Amino acid sequence: MNITVYGSSSARTPEPWLAAARELGARIASAGHVLTTGAGRDGCMGAVVDGALAAGGTVRGVILRRFIADGALHPAIPGTAIADDMRTRKRLLAEGADAFIALPGGPGTWEEVWEIAVQRQIGATRAPLVVVDLDGFYRPFRDQLAAAESAGLLYGPAADLVRFAPDPAAALVVAGAG
Repeated sequence: MNITVYGSSSARTPEPWLAAARELGARIASAGHVLTTGAGRDGCMGAVVDGALAAGGTVRGVILRRFIADGALHPAIPGTAIADDMRTRKRLLAEGADAFIALPGGPGTWEEVWEIAVQRQIGATRAPLVVVDLDGFYRPFRDQLAAAESAGLLYGPAADLVRFAPDPAAALVVAGAG
């Protein structure tokens, strides 16, 4: 199974979230799945890679060329794909994914989550999208989905678009990978 994980790239990411990201990477690897992620060295992105590699897993990285120039590339990922623009990067991250999991992150992560939610709503992907709601970080996102569902703005239940999990172990179970 190929699991794409989205998450922060900030070196200021809180340590408990980094620990959860390392755990997620290790669990993905231990289950024999392939991790696909943004190939950054910092934040949840770097930590999920560290966890997967420490557990002997396979990591597929996709990074924006300008991030390499900024020194953001994780040094331990072999054969990272390099994209010249964000649309290509997001397409490569999603390509072949059997499941998507999002850890806490900023606007880039939010955009990726919303894009996959839209793809699920229009039927362009059936791969599950699971958001790991560490410390209630994604509560506003969950509330926004509930408000849209209540107002009749979704084509089905919010849970058909995005599922939530409290931790990495539960996220993999919800994604059908645990």
